[in-house]
Amino acid sequence: KNRLKNVRMFEPLEDVGFQNGFNVDYMKELVAYWKDKYDWRKEEAHLNTLPHYKTKIEGIDVHFIHVKPVLKPGQTAKPLLMVHGWPGSVFEFYKIIPMLVDPTNHGGSEEDVFEVIAPSIPGYGFSEMPHKKGFD
Repeated sequence: KNRLKNVRMFEPLEDVGFQNGFNVDYMKELVAYWKDKYDWRKEEAHLNTLPHYKTKIEGIDVHFIHVKPVLKPGQTAKPLLMVHGWPGSVFEFYKIIPMLVDPTNHGGSEEDVFEVIAPSIPGYGFSEMPHKKGFD
């Protein structure tokens, strides 16, 4: 919050929205929100409701969420890989993952249970970005 308190703003150009860069008046509103209203601890707790992991793939750290359902004896889960687009993040899946791993508590059938893996594509979220061309 100290960095937000100490941010230096420049004077906006007259009658300019976003035509010549970011609108300073809007930036002031954003800074005030992050400084005075945003509750990082609340958001951090929400992010930590799903299990996060990292693994190395072709030399870079790749972050992923891996949620395994609680299964009844004899029940099997379908594997599901959910990959976000550009720009995006695994946060897009936070509402649907609980429905996929526990469908009966969300109005679904127990035959429709999934084990979900959702990686952060390289360079996004907690995944390291590639260090050379050709990373596919």
